[in-house]
Amino acid sequence: MCKLATDVRLTFSRSRAESRKGSALLSTVVVMVSMMGLLYAASSMSAVEVKDARRGMSDVKTKYLAEAGVERGLAFLAIAVKNNKVHDPLKGLTDLFAGGTTCTPIVGEALMDGATRVGSYTVSMTSIEQTPTSITIAVDATGYLPDAPSALAAGRQVESWHSVRSTVRYSLAPSDVFNYAYFINNWGWFYGNTIECKGNARSNGQFDAANYSPTVTGQPMYDSVAWSGATAALSGYHDDNEDGLSDGNDGGIWSGWDIVNAGNVQGNGGNTENQHDFDGSVEMPNLSDLSSYEASATDNGSSITIAGVTVSNAVYGDGAGERQNLYLNGTAANPIVINGPVVVRGDVMITGYVTGIGAIYAGGNVYCPNSIRYVNPPTTTRPAGNTQAQTEAWLSTNWNKDFLGLFARENVVVGDTSHWVWQYYTGYWMGDALNASAEDAGEDGIPNTRRGRDGILGTDDDDVLEGDGVFTVEHYSDADAALGLIPAGQSVGDVIPGTGEDIDGDGAYDDTTTLADVVMNKSLNTTIWGGNMPAGGIASYNSIATLYANNMDATFYTNHSFCYVVLGSSTAKINGALVSRNENIIYGTPTIEINHDSRLLGNSSSPAASLLPRTIEAPEILRWARLDRDPNRYATP
Repeated sequence: MCKLATDVRLTFSRSRAESRKGSALLSTVVVMVSMMGLLYAASSMSAVEVKDARRGMSDVKTKYLAEAGVERGLAFLAIAVKNNKVHDPLKGLTDLFAGGTTCTPIVGEALMDGATRVGSYTVSMTSIEQTPTSITIAVDATGYLPDAPSALAAGRQVESWHSVRSTVRYSLAPSDVFNYAYFINNWGWFYGNTIECKGNARSNGQFDAANYSPTVTGQPMYDSVAWSGATAALSGYHDDNEDGLSDGNDGGIWSGWDIVNAGNVQGNGGNTENQHDFDGSVEMPNLSDLSSYEASATDNGSSITIAGVTVSNAVYGDGAGERQNLYLNGTAANPIVINGPVVVRGDVMITGYVTGIGAIYAGGNVYCPNSIRYVNPPTTTRPAGNTQAQTEAWLSTNWNKDFLGLFARENVVVGDTSHWVWQYYTGYWMGDALNASAEDAGEDGIPNTRRGRDGILGTDDDDVLEGDGVFTVEHYSDADAALGLIPAGQSVGDVIPGTGEDIDGDGAYDDTTTLADVVMNKSLNTTIWGGNMPAGGIASYNSIATLYANNMDATFYTNHSFCYVVLGSSTAKINGALVSRNENIIYGTPTIEINHDSRLLGNSSSPAASLLPRTIEAPEILRWARLDRDPNRYATP
């Protein structure tokens, strides 16, 4: 109500005034009731909104708790892989389901924000599918507030939960190292004007051409190859020079460190856009444990025969009366016939003519005293050109020609190791600081990187573990034991093979490789060697070995040293690939060629895929979905 501006007296009758008074009172009551209704409605809505807000916050929290559980589950699987990586990385995963298709390794694990407990999650896993080279696992994680059901007091209920499933696949595949004609898991060098690498070159350490003029003719890489009968179709062309073209001009030189003194390199490997330095490292396969390869060889029914006589079944050295070491000498009339992958538990000595498609895995050294030649080689060592069409045409013609892999747990040794020339030059390069092989190479496993990428000691990128005199590795822990993640035969405190500075994955420190590790020192008789070793033995190694072994038809692999001294007036050729940690190649021939076998292209779908050493690929997330039920509700520790 408000006061009028003039004092005017109005006179009304009594009845009329009382009527107006009653009307005003009724209006006031109506307004008050309306206001009370509005206030009640507003307070009710506020209460609902507060409850909804709290419920929404709880939903968000449990969602993130569930996602944290998935990440924790994937980390658990990564440990299972790492702890078994050298022996059989998939076995670390398949063993989790030895007692059934489902396991629940994590129950009610708290998620902490500093000292504050956010909530908890439970993680269960189900094996969806297993093959010899893969396993698919469903990781089911549930986030809980305030805690998992099994941790709550009797009668208390979970306030909020959220469940998600991540389906992930782990697969074994041929290592990417076989995309290269020359791959060195150390410092690589092309010190010579007459080196011809017809394919890609890569080193995990520095690559040095020392201002020479070697030739690197790069090879484009592909993700896969499909077959329609015998017709090849490559796909997934790698445009690694990033010019937007798939014209066959890709490939070249890669290095995990820097590429130096390479301004005179010929071929497309000399182009700046085809040189890729500081490109990270490519993981080497590991042959310290050959048991998984033995199983594969047995499943394939593999064999080696000479002159119609089986000299080895799938595994040589596992049967009564079998020698650990295998001697193989093939002639043009009676070549070595290889069928599939074969494992020899000791050394292998192989020379002469070979036919068939297969590989030999040696538990010791592989010795090649003289040349190795295919009986039915590819029509040409390389495609007519590097275009996709030319490579497909070559594959279609040559996919079923002779192929040999020689893969050594220790070293690959070519030539006459008894000759002073061989020993002098090999010993010289073994002792070179840039060819260091002792397992004190630091965190990156590469020697001569202690100063880091900036080349300055005392900065953050230093590899401080290199050269410190300590064999730095990881060990199986009590936590691993509690989670059941220690392989059979291992215990808490044992070295986890392949971790840290254990480059060759044998779980023990290895000093610098010396001539004593590679020179042939075994008696050449049937007491030591199986195969077609002559009944009377061989008088001396130099009677079968030569410094003129200039033709090596094979794909070579070793996680130690490739040693090769070759002389003569003819070009020295490696037709396949050279993959090793260190290489001591000394050539006195006019030229040396490394011709990449295009049957190595295409990763898991390549014609040679089933024969090659394998690594485990990064896990592939197939799908991610929210679950409308809690699969972990009744899980208990």
